[in-house]
Amino acid sequence: MSRPARPAAARRFSLRPALVWAHRILGLSTALFLVIAGLTGSVLAFHHELDEWLNPSAYRATAAGTPLGPEALARAIEAGHPDRRVWYMTLETEPGHAANAAALGRIDPATGEAVPIPADVFQVDPVSGEVLAARLWGACCFSSLNIIPFLYEFHHNLSLPGVYGILLMGGVAILWLVDGFVGFALTLPRGQPFLAKWRAAFAIKGGSAFRLNLDWHRAAGLWLFVLLIILAISSVAMNLRREVVEPVVSLFSQLTPTPFSNPPLEKLAERTLSFDTMLETGLKEARARGWQEPASEIFFSPHYGVFGVAFGDHDDPMDTRWLYFDGETAAFRNAIIPGVGTAGDVFIQIQFPIHSGRILGLTGRILIAVMGVVIAGLAITGVAVWWMKRKGRVGRKAKARAGKASDARTKAMPAE
Repeated sequence: MSRPARPAAARRFSLRPALVWAHRILGLSTALFLVIAGLTGSVLAFHHELDEWLNPSAYRATAAGTPLGPEALARAIEAGHPDRRVWYMTLETEPGHAANAAALGRIDPATGEAVPIPADVFQVDPVSGEVLAARLWGACCFSSLNIIPFLYEFHHNLSLPGVYGILLMGGVAILWLVDGFVGFALTLPRGQPFLAKWRAAFAIKGGSAFRLNLDWHRAAGLWLFVLLIILAISSVAMNLRREVVEPVVSLFSQLTPTPFSNPPLEKLAERTLSFDTMLETGLKEARARGWQEPASEIFFSPHYGVFGVAFGDHDDPMDTRWLYFDGETAAFRNAIIPGVGTAGDVFIQIQFPIHSGRILGLTGRILIAVMGVVIAGLAITGVAVWWMKRKGRVGRKAKARAGKASDARTKAMPAE
């Protein structure tokens, strides 16, 4: 018995129109944000080098002698303004290198929040304690001291207040991730031979402006598809780690709790233990673990009431090992060591090194700088393809309307 033929409507059904519509909406809604994120990210791949080139005096420490301890260095920075409270610093031991430090305003007992201060990021001579440069992180806009921190914040949250920019750019990253798979699906050919037909999508044939933009948009997206998806995932992790990435990852792999797994404190905590005490505590724990190098960073988080002491190269997140201690009792809380932990832990750990390119050293940073330009180019060519298609549709409709009007006039004319 022969199989009954499917209705014509069923034979004509295709998912492609829905994918085209989704790609158009997702692409147009994220294009401007991706251009901004791509171009600023390309610059920020070398943010430290660019900042040092723009502000050489901020990074050149000239005093000779033994570096100050972290508590004395914090006091030297805080002496410049009565409301400064240093919460982070690098522990520079190489002669001629400035230490980096960050501060919050003193905590207002009535509100539990930090009072505003005119500068919160500092480059400091680690021997003399002299503040070489002081700036408000993310302040607008294009002075040599402000340009790199401003671009950093603009890339991360469009310099919008509170969490609004963070959530917005995180949402854009999710849409970009989804659109990446939609765009990939649209390159898949219909009919056979599959590979022979698909091969054409990887080529840039050129010709008209429309053809060149379409080929570049499609081919670049295909050749770099894996890198683009990896970057999109890391972009989500940079803004929505707690809200999206950790819950999703925990479905597949257990995550080890950290001092930052719980919500932040309702009111900021005052630091009651000295940095010197916590440095010694960190060194003792590190030596017990067989780590012999000096500490490279130290901080106290008023938001979580936790001290952290780092060992390794603070410019290489894959080499930085952190020990965490209770802010009131100095009791050991946890350690985060790159590459150590569950599969989910390691996945979370590598997101920033991937996003910054530092997971592959200089090669990775160059790759990120190039990819930033490519991402902006994909967004621009996508908009160009849509605009040229739209112009064509509008033109065809106008011609059709003109033709109908002409026919109507011809029919209305009296016969001779």
